[in-house]
Amino acid sequence: MNVCQKLGIVSGSLSFAVVSQCFSVQAATLTQTYTVDMGSQPLNSSMNVVLPKFNSLLGTLLKAYVTVRSTVNNSVSITPLTGDFTGTAATNASIAVNIPLLKVDPNLTLNVLASPPEMKIASGGTGSVSGSASGVVSKSYDSQQSLSALSGCDGDTFIAGLMTTGFTQILGSPVRGSFGGKVVANTMVSAIYEYEPVPEPMTAVGTFVAAGMGLWWKKRGGKKG
Repeated sequence: MNVCQKLGIVSGSLSFAVVSQCFSVQAATLTQTYTVDMGSQPLNSSMNVVLPKFNSLLGTLLKAYVTVRSTVNNSVSITPLTGDFTGTAATNASIAVNIPLLKVDPNLTLNVLASPPEMKIASGGTGSVSGSASGVVSKSYDSQQSLSALSGCDGDTFIAGLMTTGFTQILGSPVRGSFGGKVVANTMVSAIYEYEPVPEPMTAVGTFVAAGMGLWWKKRGGKKG
C-alpha cells in the first residue's frame, strides 16, 4: 500500500484521504509528522486509519506521539408543539482511537461539547439551532516496547480504529416538539516521531580524520621531545 494514502471503511464503503508529511529540526533531533484527514463523519460511526510507522533506517526513535484533532458541528431543527421554545441543542461527542499494536496503552479519547447559544422559536414555527466546538488530545509514547512497535522499514504501516459516538440533548422550555438534525465530526489523526538521525557519511569521515590528525600530531610532538 502506498504510504501516502489511508484506507477508511465506513458503513461498508471505501474512502480515501491523503497523508501529509512534514519534517522539522529541534536541536540534535528531528521530528517527522504524518497526518490523515478523515474528513466529515457522522456521530456513532467507526472507521480505520492507516498511518506509516517510523522508518528505523532514518535513525533512533526517541519518542512518539499520537494526536487527534476534531471539530464537531451540529445543526438541529426544532418545531415546538406547545408554546414558544427558548433553549438550545447541545451535543456531547466522544472521538476514541484504539491502536491494537500498543497493547500496554492502546486507547486515546477526545471529548467535545458543542453547545450553541440559546434562541427563541415561536409555537408552530421551525427554527435551526447550530453550533460547533473543537478539541485536541495527544498521547506520548517513550517505552521501549511502544517505540519498537511503532518502528519498522520504509513503507510499514499500523492501523488505528477511530470511533465517534455521542448524543444531542434539547435544553429548554418546553421540550415537547418535533426535532431533527445532523451532527458530524471533522477529525484529523497524526503520528509524530522524534528521532536522532543517523550521522551523515561525510560527518563520520570528518570525525575519523580529526581523530587521526590528533594522534599524528601527538606522536610528532613526542619525537621532537
